[in-house]
Amino acid sequence: MITNFKTNTTGSGSLPPVFSVFNPGYRNKSGKVVLQCTPYRDATLTEVWQYIRGPQAKRATDALRAEPDEERQRTMKALTLKYCTPFGTFSYRNANSLKRPSGMMVADFDHIDDSAGLLRLRDALIHDSRYETDLLFISPRGHGLKWFIHAGDMGGMCLADYFRRVSKYVQFEYGYVLDESGKDIPRPCYLSHDPDCYINPRYLQER
Repeated sequence: MITNFKTNTTGSGSLPPVFSVFNPGYRNKSGKVVLQCTPYRDATLTEVWQYIRGPQAKRATDALRAEPDEERQRTMKALTLKYCTPFGTFSYRNANSLKRPSGMMVADFDHIDDSAGLLRLRDALIHDSRYETDLLFISPRGHGLKWFIHAGDMGGMCLADYFRRVSKYVQFEYGYVLDESGKDIPRPCYLSHDPDCYINPRYLQER
C-alpha cells in the first residue's frame, strides 16, 4: 500500500497534473510476474515528487541497484516499485479506461552509463528552450532519466504523433533515441528514488 504520499502543504502557483498510481506487481499461480492494472489511488505530480524523494522509494531502489544480475533486476523492478501513468488517471490500465488526461507525457532516456554525462543531460533538459520540464528523475537502474513534459496542447495530434515530434527533436538536439513506449496512452512509469528529483518550481510557489 502507498502510505507516504503526502498532500502538498506549501501551496501551488499552478494546479499540478494528476496521475493514477499502482502498487508493485505480483506473481500469479504459475509464477509469472504480472503488473497491477487497477490503480491504488490518484496522486498529483507534487505528491509523486514527494514520494520519489522519500524513504519508501529509497529502500526499493537501493535494493534493486544492489542486484548485479540484469534479469533479476527487471523482475525486482516489477515486483517492488510502484508506478504511475503519466498521461492521466485510469479506472483500469488500458487506453479505453482513461478517465482524465493529465496534459503530460514522459520521455525515457536509457542506457546512459556515463554518470557525468547523465548529469549534464539532466541539466540541459531542465533548461531546454523548447519543452518545459515539469518533473525529471533518474530511472530505476540509475542509467537513464524520466522526463515529464507538458503535452496538453498537441495541436490536434494524437499522443503517438506528438511523441514522434518530441523524439525527433531529442535525437537532433541531444543525440538520444527515446524509448518508443512513451507513445502509449496507458504507459507505466516506475517511481524510483532520486533525492534530487526536479519539479517545476511553479508547482511549489506559494499562492
